[in-house]
Amino acid sequence: MKHSKLKILAGFLGLFVIFTASVAALGLGGLFQSTSGDAALLKLSGTITPTSSGFASSGITPEQVRDLNQKVRNGGYDAVVYEINSGGGSVVASKEIKRAIDNIEVPTVCRFRDISASGGYMIAMGCDRIVADSATITGSIGVTSSYLEYSGAMDKIGVEYVNISAGKYKQVGSPFTNTTEQDKEVLQDMAVDIQDEFIDMVDKNRNLTQAEIEEVQTAKIFLGQEARNLSLVDSLGGRAQAVESAEKLTNKDLQLRELETRQTEGLLSLFLSNTGVGNILADLGLGTGVQTPLSARY
Repeated sequence: MKHSKLKILAGFLGLFVIFTASVAALGLGGLFQSTSGDAALLKLSGTITPTSSGFASSGITPEQVRDLNQKVRNGGYDAVVYEINSGGGSVVASKEIKRAIDNIEVPTVCRFRDISASGGYMIAMGCDRIVADSATITGSIGVTSSYLEYSGAMDKIGVEYVNISAGKYKQVGSPFTNTTEQDKEVLQDMAVDIQDEFIDMVDKNRNLTQAEIEEVQTAKIFLGQEARNLSLVDSLGGRAQAVESAEKLTNKDLQLRELETRQTEGLLSLFLSNTGVGNILADLGLGTGVQTPLSARY
């Protein structure tokens, strides 16, 4: 009987040793196993526009970002690093791009280059982390809408503009009619409403304090360090820092692989590249379609 009990005890001890050894082996295997993966590098540069144009540079469009995100899904990437260089553009297109980045299923990091302001900042809020250089220009959390008015010049050369329309404010923003104070109030109210939505989005995505909200809603631009102090970015650095942030989010050693961006340089962009004229036309809203007050920009 005693011998039988010893056999049973020995059997239990044997099973315990085997179980412990198996757990230890699995644990050590986990410790020494190399976890590696791939991160997609997506470069987004230029003015944010609703659609690409054969006449002007396509800039950054929602369709372009959605196409790139689909490549990420098809390629089975573990993370995405978006490199952004944009001073903004279309309000609606900026919101669509942010939503597209929001909807990507893997961890995302946005790296700011020279400038990521206004709409360029909005699209970055779709990312899990934001990295900026200390010299990056960012912020400009505001709305602008501008246009040329020709009514005075037309009067001088004897040209009369005739328009038949119904509705008190139907002609608001027309370059051929004089803008009244009432017209300006209507446009100003629209700009304020759009900025309020922008500020609310920044607050929700970046969890700002009241003092930080009051600072950013002035639409002031900030360099990287000040942007970090205001919680607009998470850390300072370049591409290496962005990859490091992605590695922390995925717990993997990541290999960065650039995905080609479908972007066509238009005739206007090629002709005016590296000239001040291109910047002037961009400010006037030309190159992506003539801008009117009813097409506000971030």
